Amino acid sequence: SRFLTQFSKLRNIGRPISRCSQLEKYGKAEVERLEGAIAQYEDSLKDWETLQQRRQQLNQEIADAEATLQQLQVDLAKLQVEKDALTAQARQVQQLEAQLQKLDAQLESKQQANGLLQQSVERSQQAVHTCVSNRQGYQAFLQAEAALRELDQQGRNRQKLVKQRDAQQKMLLDQQTELTRLTVQLENLKQAELEAEQLQPLIQQQQDLEQQQTATIELLQQLQTSGAEAKNLTQQLTKIQANLERLTQEIVQIQRLEPGIRQIPDLEQRRDRLQEQLSRIAAAKQFEADLRQLVTAGAEKGDRHQLQAAAALSTLAQMQQTVPLLATDAVDAALAAIRAGVELNEELLAALHQILADLAEQTSLPQLEQQLRNVRKQLDGTYRQQAEFATLETRLTQQAQWQEDVEQVQTRISQLQAQLTAEPALQQQRSQLMAKLQQLGDPRGRSQLLARQLQQQPQIQAAYAQLQQAQAGIQQKIVELEAALQQFANLDEQIEQQKQLRQADQPAYLTYLQHQKDAESLPTLQAELEGAIAQLQTLETERVAIKTNYDQAIQTYDPERWQQVEAAYNTTRSQADQILGGLPQQRKLLDELDHQLAALGALAEKRDRAQIDLKQRERIRRFITFARKVYKEAGPRITERYVQSVSHEADKLFRELMNRQNVALEWTRDYEILVQEGAFSRRFINLSGGEQMCAALAVRLALLRVLADIDIAFFDEPTTNMDRPRRASLAEAIANIKTFRQLFVISHDDTFEQVTENVILVERE
Repeated sequence: SRFLTQFSKLRNIGRPISRCSQLEKYGKAEVERLEGAIAQYEDSLKDWETLQQRRQQLNQEIADAEATLQQLQVDLAKLQVEKDALTAQARQVQQLEAQLQKLDAQLESKQQANGLLQQSVERSQQAVHTCVSNRQGYQAFLQAEAALRELDQQGRNRQKLVKQRDAQQKMLLDQQTELTRLTVQLENLKQAELEAEQLQPLIQQQQDLEQQQTATIELLQQLQTSGAEAKNLTQQLTKIQANLERLTQEIVQIQRLEPGIRQIPDLEQRRDRLQEQLSRIAAAKQFEADLRQLVTAGAEKGDRHQLQAAAALSTLAQMQQTVPLLATDAVDAALAAIRAGVELNEELLAALHQILADLAEQTSLPQLEQQLRNVRKQLDGTYRQQAEFATLETRLTQQAQWQEDVEQVQTRISQLQAQLTAEPALQQQRSQLMAKLQQLGDPRGRSQLLARQLQQQPQIQAAYAQLQQAQAGIQQKIVELEAALQQFANLDEQIEQQKQLRQADQPAYLTYLQHQKDAESLPTLQAELEGAIAQLQTLETERVAIKTNYDQAIQTYDPERWQQVEAAYNTTRSQADQILGGLPQQRKLLDELDHQLAALGALAEKRDRAQIDLKQRERIRRFITFARKVYKEAGPRITERYVQSVSHEADKLFRELMNRQNVALEWTRDYEILVQEGAFSRRFINLSGGEQMCAALAVRLALLRVLADIDIAFFDEPTTNMDRPRRASLAEAIANIKTFRQLFVISHDDTFEQVTENVILVERE
């Protein structure tokens, strides 16, 4: 939480400066917004007085309507009393008139019903007379029907006996057929017994041939197993030979890798040398710059010396020509020394130029990095070759094992091929044995079949005897059924006689049935007719009484007055309903006007508050404009003060990181890093790699300390793209920091494990 608080302070440092313009724009926008809101309020309040007048007018209209409605309700009460009395009188007249119409309809209907009932009584009396005259024929027909039903039952009994006799005859025929079949089977069994005795010599011959065939088949199966083994061994031999050939080629290729593997130590030395050069490239560039200055100065001095030496040589040569005495060995030696000095200067300059050329190659960062990448790539390939070369011994052992396997498989194949030479003779022998067995026709199988057939002989003989006994019983049952059928010999004649009798009495029977129902209903119809005559007399008496009441009521009934009262009541009711229906709308409109007036009152209050708020926002906007001007003029001074504080803090951190007290770091106002060591001052680009790393880290930590005011730092993968010496230097430098209370390093590198107090390992599951 303390870290977040300090980070929040860091974010708030530059906020007054960076957001003054935004605040000024915001203040101006707020003033314009309030002015627009006040204008909208004024526009919304322009109808306020009109709405107040409309409310007063509507309130008066509602009061007038309520008074009129009260008077109409009084009139309606009076009309309602008179209307109810007239309505009751009209309802009484209508009821009496309806009762008269109903009684007239009932009288007419009852008279018609009595006429129909009288006709039914007369028809029933005629039916009684008809039934009496045909009763004798009706009874004779019923007696004939009963006799026919009894004769039909005897016919069904006779048919049942006939079916039983036919079934016994069919059963007798089926048993006769089965008896014939069993007789044929017994004769066949006698023939099979003779044939079984004749097959015994052939069965012994068949057993001998089958034993020979079984032995031959076993030998052939052994040869087939040997053939399959030989085929599998041949395939295995081909596969082993192919693998052996491939392995031999791989061994030859691996042996060719040995010269390249011997270069690994040289390549590793070259890689380390290039990494060391990359780590010292800053110092090499400084040395190259100093040496180039020396070469430039030496070239200028050499040119002057060469001109002076040429002038001296020319002068001495002229003096030797003009003064012959000077042509001595000493003068020649001086001339030679001058020439040697000139040549020495030229050789030294050439050597220095060559050194500069070499240094240019050694200080070229892209070239060194490309060389390092090439060496690493070559080393990676050589390491893979070394790993492959390490498998040579295993491959040689495998080669020897496979060669031994080839010899063993070839020996086994030769043995199996020698065994397979006997297969054609065995195949021919098996064919001959099969032909002989086929000629015999399987006498043992035929003998077994005959034996199974002979085992059935007792059962067949028992079935034959049983069928003979059953035939005798069936014949006895047929004789008994024929005797029972003799009692039904005259049945057909009796049935025909009864049918003729029934046919003769059928007209009288049908006539009796046709009039029987009407004759039976005569007593009921006579009673109904007497009751209907009594009901008709009662209806006529009731009609006379209702007609008298109707004549009395019609004398006092005035339909015109009832219509006038009904019309006056409906008119008054309509006016009252119209006023009563309009009042809710008027009251609703009054409520809406009250709500609108209340809303306009609230808008008036908001307008007054907005006018007060507008004055306040105007004062704030003028203050923001003034503050922006002040912050704008104070910006450079604040920046310079922060840069000085960061530079002072970075100087202390740099000495801690370098673990040297005789160095100083300065972060200038143009954000450049200078390092002071003794009397010499160096820029950031002239520092060594380790010094650059410590200087940059010191400035970053100082920014964190000054701007955020926190003493906790996190390093996320700080050793990315660094070689091992630089990683070790960075770990040592970070360990030297004392002014920060706590440091966190998040890395996949184990370089920091020796300098950290606590290590947390995170592993992926």
